[in-house]
Amino acid sequence: MVGMLWVTRGGWPRRWASKRWADWRTADRRTADQRGTGLSAAPDLVLASMNVHGGRGADGSPFDVRAVCRQLKADVIVLQEAWYNDGQPDPVAEVAQELGAQMIRADLLQDTDLQQIGIAGDTTPGRWGLAVLTTLPVIGYELTDLGRFPGDSASRAAQLITVATLRGASLRIVNTHLTHRFFSPVQLVRLTRRLAAEEVPTVIAGDLNMPGPVSGLAVGYSPAVNGRTFPARRPLVQLDHMLTSREVRALDGEVLPPAGSDHRAIRARIRVL
Repeated sequence: MVGMLWVTRGGWPRRWASKRWADWRTADRRTADQRGTGLSAAPDLVLASMNVHGGRGADGSPFDVRAVCRQLKADVIVLQEAWYNDGQPDPVAEVAQELGAQMIRADLLQDTDLQQIGIAGDTTPGRWGLAVLTTLPVIGYELTDLGRFPGDSASRAAQLITVATLRGASLRIVNTHLTHRFFSPVQLVRLTRRLAAEEVPTVIAGDLNMPGPVSGLAVGYSPAVNGRTFPARRPLVQLDHMLTSREVRALDGEVLPPAGSDHRAIRARIRVL
């Protein structure tokens, strides 16, 4: 069974949690091998993050987002710059169906096109934003605003998804895409202050649009992955990060080979202590 939740600006409330939703997903809990991820039934979960750049490469040429998501082989996948054309199937929803995963999408821009947001020359209208795929039960969700800076086409945001791990622990996974207008550190600090309001084991993942040393502004968090991610073909800098709170341990963090986007994906095994 597949669950899907869309969140739009002004559509759904910013904060959401549902015991009924959790009960429904708990009834469908299976081991990682049973879900077809190819991972052992260990107490860790595997988390992957990728800026899919609207399903286009640096030159604007399309690539298969569905195939890329399947190749990530993760229990939870967080995507930035997730795009789909109005009136056409959403590739992220389609791969969720294939993986038996739940999808939560936050559309940050509607009635726009890839040309307007500087990705490609395609003027077909559609929606752009964040998306999460998870084969683990969701027990809480919130979309938090991080503000809009001059030059940004939309206000930036973060998806806060709390999942139940296979061992029954709660883990909050934060999916975000910060501004590239030199104010990303401001948004990161704003985000960590919001997260500090609740003591929950947390992983921040996404395109933070800042080099590794600057991500140290997330006080109390440690990098799970170290390696250059942008531009994908010949990466010069790490813009994509996975940061873990003190209650979380990351193992086997890695930057993955290029897969079509202008960013490389990152992946790590995560364990709640």
